[in-house]
Amino acid sequence: MAEHTLHLADASAPPGTTEVRLEGGPASIPRRLVISLADAEYGKIKIPHLAGYEHFIRAAEDVASDLFSWAARTKIAE
Repeated sequence: MAEHTLHLADASAPPGTTEVRLEGGPASIPRRLVISLADAEYGKIKIPHLAGYEHFIRAAEDVASDLFSWAARTKIAE
């Protein structure tokens, strides 16, 4: 999956993006983010965080759902 720029959710989200809600994972990760529509359709989000990545997956089978749940953490390879 290609990495895309993530934005904190706000009213100025660029075209081709959508706002999603995140549940679970580290408390220091925002609960709302703006991501690309392609990532939202794929159903998986990989967020760089500290020395690794936090992985979130769509919480429902419905592709229109904007809720993603924390699934795993991986470390950045050195």
